[in-house]
Amino acid sequence: MSILGGGALSELEARSRLEERQERIASGSWGFRHDNRIIRAIWAPATVIVVLLGVATGEIIVSLVAATVLVAGWAAWTWTRYALNRLESDVQISQKQAFVGETLGLQLRLENRKILPLTALQVRINLPEILEPSNEPFSRLHESAPQEGVVVRSTSMRWYERLIWDFQIPLITRGHFQLARVDLKSGDLFGVYRRERTDDAEHTLWVYPEVIALDRLGLPRLRPQGERRGGQRLFEDPTRLQTIRDYRPGDPLKKVDWKATARRQTLQSRVYDPSSDLIAMVALNVSTLPHAWQGFFGDIFERAVSVAASLASDFSQDRVPVGLLANCTWPGHDTAIRVPPSRAPGQMTRILEALAMADVFTLVRIERMLSEERLTFGSTLALVTAVLTPALESSLIRLKQHGAQVGLIYVGIEDPPATFAESPVYDIRRALEGLHYERVGEAGPWARTDRLYASRRPPEPTEEVSVPTFVGGDDPMPHEVASSDGQVAVAEGSPYAASEPQSPWSRPERPG
Repeated sequence: MSILGGGALSELEARSRLEERQERIASGSWGFRHDNRIIRAIWAPATVIVVLLGVATGEIIVSLVAATVLVAGWAAWTWTRYALNRLESDVQISQKQAFVGETLGLQLRLENRKILPLTALQVRINLPEILEPSNEPFSRLHESAPQEGVVVRSTSMRWYERLIWDFQIPLITRGHFQLARVDLKSGDLFGVYRRERTDDAEHTLWVYPEVIALDRLGLPRLRPQGERRGGQRLFEDPTRLQTIRDYRPGDPLKKVDWKATARRQTLQSRVYDPSSDLIAMVALNVSTLPHAWQGFFGDIFERAVSVAASLASDFSQDRVPVGLLANCTWPGHDTAIRVPPSRAPGQMTRILEALAMADVFTLVRIERMLSEERLTFGSTLALVTAVLTPALESSLIRLKQHGAQVGLIYVGIEDPPATFAESPVYDIRRALEGLHYERVGEAGPWARTDRLYASRRPPEPTEEVSVPTFVGGDDPMPHEVASSDGQVAVAEGSPYAASEPQSPWSRPERPG
């Protein structure tokens, strides 16, 4: 006698079926569904027995009916066997990099490249829960991990027919997403057999934090911007030729210009521009409270990420070597985020990708990262923080003593002092009042809610959403919970209230 109850047995059976299906998908094999097993197991031998009995007893009509059922069953089995053969699905997205506030276009193309039509086809497009299409009903599946949602459509396809479906997805949160897995389900005309196939996700989407123009934030351009000429000839830039003069005793031979010497028949030395290679470093303090055990304010954190991206974009537009520091974990690593300063073409992309994946959990205190950072003389440090501590003040003063220029951008709760660490404090909280973020779900990401309200979404689904009927069987797909009336139970709709945003800002032009 089993010690497990019926509920435990059902859970173990469901888990076993899910693992079996995942293994089949991973191996690239397809398979028949096992619903209506009894009918599938007995119909063929039963009809053969009826045919033989009819022949033996002389009941020709019974034999003909049984033979017709046998032929129809064989046709249904053959139909289902080749239903998904040469059925191609292709997902295309309008862009692979986007900013919060933009709209992503997703297109699904289905093509039946065979003479066999599909009498019933159910298509399920699996998307991350936060990427909800604005022009299509969307059901959230909170049983899945990671959390996903699904768009369900039922249709039929003629031979050599092509279908194209377009979806518009408003991007309201930053991050890195995989999309879009497509589940295809089809069967025979009688609904006895069914076959399914899963096409894995092929596209990756980067959603970068919103970039705001500095004039909207009320921030001056942090000096210095670019490379400036210095009065002291401490360092010379060999790429910047200032002039050529006669050779003087003590000039190193590497400064001798031999071509000019040959022309003038006297030694000539190169004089380079005395310049300071000014570097900008954007530092993001992800802590929103003095101590980690106190928790965090996600709304303030998201604003700080957006401000850090805006500062890095401004430096990059001015062709200043810019880097990034953030005291949270680097995605997939156990180290803090550090992007070395550079003016390479892909530098801004690396910074935006790091900020897109930044989380609110502090790995190391920001003052420790600043004390370990080696900034050259004349470099600029732009620190975005919501917390001001004595230890942070000491680290900033030490950097100033080594010749760095410090700009402090404050996004916290309490009123900051006018100066901190002998540097002015730029309080931009009033400029950020139009940025509203709320958490999606109990443990979901923080989404830009004013963008969410402005997207004109359709009515949210009720507690139970009816999935279109499929004639090939009635067992639910994975991560669904079938109720007694044949519906699929999903979580409640979005918790956001349908109110208008308070002075939402339109996103500025993307930096080149």
